[in-house]
Amino acid sequence: MPIIVILLLLMFAHPTQANQFDRDYAKWQAEQQAIDMRLQAKKAAQDPNYYLGKPTTQVAGATTATAGKVSLNRASLAELQQLSGVGAKKAQAIIDYRQQHGGFKRIEELENVKGIGPKLLEKNRARLAL
Repeated sequence: MPIIVILLLLMFAHPTQANQFDRDYAKWQAEQQAIDMRLQAKKAAQDPNYYLGKPTTQVAGATTATAGKVSLNRASLAELQQLSGVGAKKAQAIIDYRQQHGGFKRIEELENVKGIGPKLLEKNRARLAL
């Protein structure tokens, strides 16, 4: 329905209003193309941050998600939620466990966290690091 209203307004609008709309659209389109070109340049340069939605978290000068792995001892709540089967509650339980016990010494200790069993550990083992 709103598209019809816009089309009707454009049909009956004063020609200068239509010209202004065309100029605004051309400006917007040029801005979008410039953004696309910057992203393509980053991708071509193999910049690891070319995809804007990719989370990066710096901890003491190093990323906690090194080579696609999630550090049990340094990962944030959001990073832990990237694991299969781990939501906000389980991620918070992992953080609480490492705070209470001084961090994980072995990946297998993850089974000591409430709500995490052997199946969940095995499903995520390849993505886990200390």
